[in-house]
Amino acid sequence: MLPRDHYLKQTFQDTVNFPDGFEKGGLSDIQARLIRKQGVLVNALAMDEVSDPTPDDLHILKVIANQSAPKSPIEQAWVKYLSIVKVRQASAPAKSGKTKTKAKPAEPAAEESLATEPETKPAKAKAAKKTAKTE
Repeated sequence: MLPRDHYLKQTFQDTVNFPDGFEKGGLSDIQARLIRKQGVLVNALAMDEVSDPTPDDLHILKVIANQSAPKSPIEQAWVKYLSIVKVRQASAPAKSGKTKTKAKPAEPAAEESLATEPETKPAKAKAAKKTAKTE
């Protein structure tokens, strides 16, 4: 566990779900800026890795768990970010093992299915390619 300041010093990126950037992926400029600036902290909060969460930090956890309505701009931006990620993951479940996102702790059901499926498919494809080359 690390203090929240540690996470605020890092820039959040999600090149898997937003390869062209957050702005082109459906977030406004302000929302994209908030996600980049505070996304690492929010993700660490969701994974229970912050040693000194503030009351606002604890509120965003309630928002992520759908136990409270988003009040602050970062909460609204994170909810929108999660909804975009969820839609993208649902529309492309058969992608390769690179479907990991930093938002997984907020959605454990998606994490389990992504962790098991993609790992087996590439191994089978590699084995098939090797046998095809030797024949």
